[in-house]
Amino acid sequence: MAAHSTPELTEADLAEAAARLERAKAAGCPVVNFDYTTPQPALSYFSKFDELRNQGPTAYSSYGPGFWMLLTSDLVREAYQTPEIFSSHATIPSIPNPDWHWIPTMVDPPLHSEYRRMLNIAFSPRFVKQNEDRIRQDCIETIEKFAGDGKVDFIEQFAKVFPTQVFLRIVGLPMEHTEMFMAWVEATFDGLGHYGDKAVSQHDAQVAIRSYFSDVLTDRRENPPVNAEDDFFSILANTVIGGEPITDEAFTNMAEVILLAGLDTVKSQLSYMFYWLANNPSDREWIVREPEIIPNAVEEFLRAHNIVMTARKVTQDTDFHGCPMKKGDMVMVANPSASRDEAEFDNPTEIQLDRHITTHYSFAGGPHRCVGAHLARKELAIALEEWHKRIPNYQVTNTEGLVEAGPQVGLERLELGWSV
Repeated sequence: MAAHSTPELTEADLAEAAARLERAKAAGCPVVNFDYTTPQPALSYFSKFDELRNQGPTAYSSYGPGFWMLLTSDLVREAYQTPEIFSSHATIPSIPNPDWHWIPTMVDPPLHSEYRRMLNIAFSPRFVKQNEDRIRQDCIETIEKFAGDGKVDFIEQFAKVFPTQVFLRIVGLPMEHTEMFMAWVEATFDGLGHYGDKAVSQHDAQVAIRSYFSDVLTDRRENPPVNAEDDFFSILANTVIGGEPITDEAFTNMAEVILLAGLDTVKSQLSYMFYWLANNPSDREWIVREPEIIPNAVEEFLRAHNIVMTARKVTQDTDFHGCPMKKGDMVMVANPSASRDEAEFDNPTEIQLDRHITTHYSFAGGPHRCVGAHLARKELAIALEEWHKRIPNYQVTNTEGLVEAGPQVGLERLELGWSV
């Protein structure tokens, strides 16, 4: 898998972007410069999506080479359900021709199902249930390291550490590699959709990750663990794809994707949950008073603060609900907007912990629905349960760093304090 290099726009790119912009204007599509990479104050991007959606179900962004934006629940659902038109071969809105190919994230059906089969088993509800006690213990141990201090750098000391340790334990990797993995994942996501130094740092991190997992593959082959039938990477190394053993490249590729998906998404979601609860004592008191509301609260937080601005690449010319899309165009599938759609939810910009939710797009949709959804839900619920047993009252103590940027948004810094 090639790593990500700096995506500079050529003259041909600029000409195509200009033509696309004219198509959007001629179709009457609202035109904006939606630069999702620029840090904004906390929760700003959700408000921006709300404003755009109120103007119409679609928009066109002139940022970078330009991309269409699908803003409503029905259009997002349709895009996910028609991968033959909206391909996953490119998933960053401003990068139509990535020089990396994540498996299975960027694989379309029917081959996609071949790769997903093993992952569906590995991250099934049964698997998560079997690991729940250990996940809970990891959470408790992480919290108790700072509970007596009366303060915490929430992102660095909890939101990164807890899901990383869960991941390492589940897949059988050394816990002492926690900080190394956190640094690689952060550098990778910080570079997505960016230009310049951040893109270079992303490249270096991806090279390091693949080198690490290449060594893991060698180790599993030369020194098979006694519990190989239960060891994640031994199972992956013996996976059959299309009737053939998985290649070394596909192994390191999938290992990287599982690492990235398992660490950063939970970290980012935790940052919004605890930022909200620190600033909304009535909701925080509700969770403390009625912890049985927590599974429902998790779904509401996932819905209201959906963190992933993913994208699809158009495979054929199509007029999609008035948008004259051409083969090769990029389309932002705006999950954060679709999950706050007034046509789907009453008072969608409000957080209601007892809201009964039937659907949202925090785990995407269609064939590419997140394979780790069960594990993520469990980690988030356990974090709320165990934190509020020990630290029921807390406040945000920092004013610097309360910013977010995409394409996967999350607070860059969050410091909390409480009485001890």
